[in-house]
Amino acid sequence: MKEGGARLAEHRRIWASKPVLARVYAVWFDALLASLPPRPRVVEVGAGPGFLSGHARRRAPDVPWVATDLLETPWNDVVADGLQLPFRQGTCDAVVGLDLVHHLARPAAFFAEAARVLRPGGRIAVIEPWISPLYYPIYRWLHHEGCTLGIDPWNPFGREEPQQKDPFQGDAAVLWRLVRATPPDRWRELGFEPPTVTRLNGFAYLLSLGFRKGSLLPAPLATLLMKADRTLLPLARYVGMRALAVWDRRPA
Repeated sequence: MKEGGARLAEHRRIWASKPVLARVYAVWFDALLASLPPRPRVVEVGAGPGFLSGHARRRAPDVPWVATDLLETPWNDVVADGLQLPFRQGTCDAVVGLDLVHHLARPAAFFAEAARVLRPGGRIAVIEPWISPLYYPIYRWLHHEGCTLGIDPWNPFGREEPQQKDPFQGDAAVLWRLVRATPPDRWRELGFEPPTVTRLNGFAYLLSLGFRKGSLLPAPLATLLMKADRTLLPLARYVGMRALAVWDRRPA
């Protein structure tokens, strides 16, 4: 756990030293915020370094937002496992996450728990990696996590118990496979309508080098590439690197 806390702190240090990251992520964060129900009570799962909650509190300070994570940190609110949330049934309007689903050892358990804490008409909204023809080779060979097109999205990391899995282990193909391989009836059994997916571009992120040291993205070029990200949204099916996925909670 100490190693995990150090990794989160390092991400926060890089974030502070590379302001362009906040500009790039703000587009994705705003897409997620725009997907939330009116006047929501929000629980964030897997809040990690706290970037999404920090942005949300600046953008919408009147929205009750509880940031949870497995690791105790000074910037998150509650230490909690996303498979056993410490909230009563039907007490929140949105369960959200950034880079959450593709780290889950048991996605079905997460969806069941989210269904429990959400009121009918509430929703899950997450920003996750997405597999497109452009980004598959990047995720497969240049990213530190796996990218397994044939992965079982409901048991992505094998038969080990969830508590035995490294919480930082992930596979970029999990959400993509969940969306493609899961029939509508399976989602309804879990208490949700099938997801809506909005693909998002990330050319600016690619040149920023993300959370690696250094950047190939000076501020003027960032503005141009972020404009290109918006202009090329109709082509995101082929060149997108992220997706906003939203599941609406079915009536009880």
